Amino acid sequence: MKRIVFITAPVLAAMIALGLGVAVARPSWLPPWARIDPGRLPAWARIGAEVPATAEAFDYGLYCKEHGVPEKFCTLCHPELEETLLLCPEHGGIPEDICTLCHPEVEEKYDIVICPEHGLPEHFCVRCGDVPDASAALPDDGWCVTHNTPEALCADCLLAPEALATGAGPRVCRQPLPDVRLDSEDLAERIGLRAVPVGEERHAHHAEANAETAYDGNRHAEIYPRVAGFLHEIRVDLGDEVRPGDVLAVVDSAEVSGAKSRLISARAALDLARVEYERTRTLAERNAVASKQVLEAMTAQNQAEAAALDAAQTLRNLGFSDEDLGRIEAEKDTSSTLEVVSPIGGSVIFRHAVLGEAVQPTTKLFGVADKRAMWLWIDVYEHDIDRVVVGQRVTFSASGARLRADAPSHSGTVTWVGSEVDETTRTTRVRAELEDPGGRLRANVFGRARIRVEPEHDALVIPKDALQRHERADLVFLPLGAGRFRPQRVVTRPTDAPGLVEVAWGLEPGQEVVTDAAFLLKTEIMKGAIGAGCCE
Repeated sequence: MKRIVFITAPVLAAMIALGLGVAVARPSWLPPWARIDPGRLPAWARIGAEVPATAEAFDYGLYCKEHGVPEKFCTLCHPELEETLLLCPEHGGIPEDICTLCHPEVEEKYDIVICPEHGLPEHFCVRCGDVPDASAALPDDGWCVTHNTPEALCADCLLAPEALATGAGPRVCRQPLPDVRLDSEDLAERIGLRAVPVGEERHAHHAEANAETAYDGNRHAEIYPRVAGFLHEIRVDLGDEVRPGDVLAVVDSAEVSGAKSRLISARAALDLARVEYERTRTLAERNAVASKQVLEAMTAQNQAEAAALDAAQTLRNLGFSDEDLGRIEAEKDTSSTLEVVSPIGGSVIFRHAVLGEAVQPTTKLFGVADKRAMWLWIDVYEHDIDRVVVGQRVTFSASGARLRADAPSHSGTVTWVGSEVDETTRTTRVRAELEDPGGRLRANVFGRARIRVEPEHDALVIPKDALQRHERADLVFLPLGAGRFRPQRVVTRPTDAPGLVEVAWGLEPGQEVVTDAAFLLKTEIMKGAIGAGCCE
């Protein structure tokens, strides 16, 4: 056994030394994983003289002198490396391993030639505009990441249009996303990826909010007696239809009889004062009486006239018409009854009147409303109120009724938009008028209102399942074939159709988007971000 050890040990040592020598020498036929960088060896382990720190001292087969980066990261010489290398989407799509802004240490590690103005590898600095765009492999979807909006719609970017011109400088707002590449085409089937075409339909946009019904304030009346007294007669009941001027009840009040008596007395006194004035004026013309008596008679007539006007106005305030006043005076009517009449037409919706009950002017006896139209009070959210204007159509669904398949909905029109936002709820009150010819809608019903804030229009729609959320933006994946998928950021808006969203920006008719298992493609993008090491 000892003899075997003594024989094999020198052989093994020689083989190990030979292998290390080959690895340090790094011939071109040796695979990269088997090569050893002599610069990383301790001084005692280096063979020969010190290894210079410059790239020229290395094997030029591993360093691209033309572009000043390691050959294995030079996508300018080897575009096929873009298929396998992780690219930095934040700094022009250069290989992440040589991004000196994300990883400052690689400048010294790989002896990279740096752009003095922008701090990126000189030949990969897309910000200089002197060399081919290193981010050509990353499709620019036109999204402004800085302001989280399409660049074409970004007010901040449009204020500096020179930043959008080709070659004018860095596109600081844009950060293209890398394509997702699967190992094989059949992998898409195995993980359940499915693509559907972008649909084209007609849609209208709505703003939804909580709402409550109420009687139309212009067609609703609360009726009180105008005097204190006792209910002498009740002529209507709940649900009865009444017309303007119909008598609802009769009140027996001493105040009414007193007012009538004062009117009769005042009119009689006025007649007497007029006769006395005429007699005195005639005598004065004949110099039979002094002028003073004429003035006294005139004063008495004016006082009687004022008393008659006051007595008449008292009865008018109680609801008597001029015809009633003439009848009272002619018939010397001093009855104590007062009719309580309806000022509007509609249905009796409230009754708090009992025969013989003592009432006061503040006692609410009846409520009458025209139920053919109702008001709808809508609490519109702060982010929707700018889109709501007078004249827009509204649809209301009651909360309880929405549980039934045959539940009716009621339509109407916005008639008023509030001018302030509630401090607590952060909503603005909006009033709509609902049409209800059958009178089926009740007051104080809670529900949801949908306000059509835009007219019906042609729209591109995609399934909600296709949408993924990434870095505060919605994105979808477009299949490119050969197991490649391009992420595209989009602007979406809700639609009335369940399961669909409208794409307002980012897609075109005829394109396809991934729906099923799209989240798996998103994880590939997130995986790249996790390993990037850039926390700016």
